[in-house]
Amino acid sequence: MNPPEGYKALPITVEKQPSRPSKGSNDDHTTARRRLSSSWRTEHNDKFAAKDWDGNVEESSDERPRRRSTAPLAIPYTTPASEFLYGHSVVTTALKYSRRSFYKLYLYSGDTRGQDRQVRKMALAANVEVTRVGSDWLKLMDKMSGGRPHNGYVLEASPLPKLPVTGLQPVPNPQSTFDVALGHQSREEEAVNGRSPTVTYGTGYRRYPFLLLLDGIRDPGNMGAIFRSAYFLGADGIILCTRHTAALSPVTLKAAAGAAESLPILSVDQPGSFIENSQKRGWKFYAAVSPSSSDSETVTGRPFYSMSTLGTPTQQHPCILVLGSEGEGLRWNVQKKADFLLGIEAQRTGFGDLDSLNVSVTAALLCHAFLKKPETVGKVKRGLQEKLAGVWGGSEGREDMDKSSVPGAIADEHRLF
Repeated sequence: MNPPEGYKALPITVEKQPSRPSKGSNDDHTTARRRLSSSWRTEHNDKFAAKDWDGNVEESSDERPRRRSTAPLAIPYTTPASEFLYGHSVVTTALKYSRRSFYKLYLYSGDTRGQDRQVRKMALAANVEVTRVGSDWLKLMDKMSGGRPHNGYVLEASPLPKLPVTGLQPVPNPQSTFDVALGHQSREEEAVNGRSPTVTYGTGYRRYPFLLLLDGIRDPGNMGAIFRSAYFLGADGIILCTRHTAALSPVTLKAAAGAAESLPILSVDQPGSFIENSQKRGWKFYAAVSPSSSDSETVTGRPFYSMSTLGTPTQQHPCILVLGSEGEGLRWNVQKKADFLLGIEAQRTGFGDLDSLNVSVTAALLCHAFLKKPETVGKVKRGLQEKLAGVWGGSEGREDMDKSSVPGAIADEHRLF
């Protein structure tokens, strides 16, 4: 189509827009931005160096502290069966004995604490992921510890091994090991508990093994205190009745102050049959009862011992001390299967309604009585004899003194403690 007559086209001018500088150009803004970024990295490079928490540069990159992470909304579980151990003593003892699988260690680094470095090194040696957390994690760490004091240490780990057994095997001579008859466990339980039937124990002198059987103890604080006393006084293991005893919860482990991480732990479903099976193989059971039960010896025909008449039974046979609940004591169907009754004599007459001790205190006193070294018993006996000889006529009286003239508890060294 032709334009109309007289039409004159106007020239069209296109203004060229300035193009953006290409990557790597020397544009002033780009260069300034890059210089600023480079100078910032140079200035703050020491923040990313591999330094420990005391400010010293570490040679190994494996010990480089983890960066602080932002707290999640919910508790992070690595596995559905994970447990959270908390507190310095519990965490360090668990890492030391390594009887569990460890997943993560959370360290609160809000304050400068010298012991953090030692705990972190133990975790790194066990190939545990270490996460340093700030104050935004405190509420979540409180949830992990159930609201109890965690001291800035929370360790995610697998459950503590509790080997299921149906009985204990014979121990012909005092030695450092004894065997158990294994019970049934699933593949998942076997992965945690293992399948070794041999239990190792260490003693400072030659004796038979000594274990504790706990039935009906439901208070986690008492349970933890029993573990702590048993470990301190030299017991060789703990047997838990699964149906009537408190679980090994983090509260129990905290009260045990790490003792549960080092003691062998066995579990039984049917304590009655367990006692019978073990008795057939030479194990002797001592049922802890209140002092008022001492006259039951005439009813049941079983000997009753106190701490002053117990002697040294671990020199004669493998022993198991059976402890019951805090209020009712041992269930009758368990107590009646024991070989002996054992109690602590009260030193106050007319004590009214207070006729027994707390179960954890009872456990500590009786463990001490069972595990007293034989030479200690002999020394006490000789010391008493010398004192009595001095009263009865000096050295001549001591030479002429025979056992018939000495009180029974002193004459027989196996009946002194």
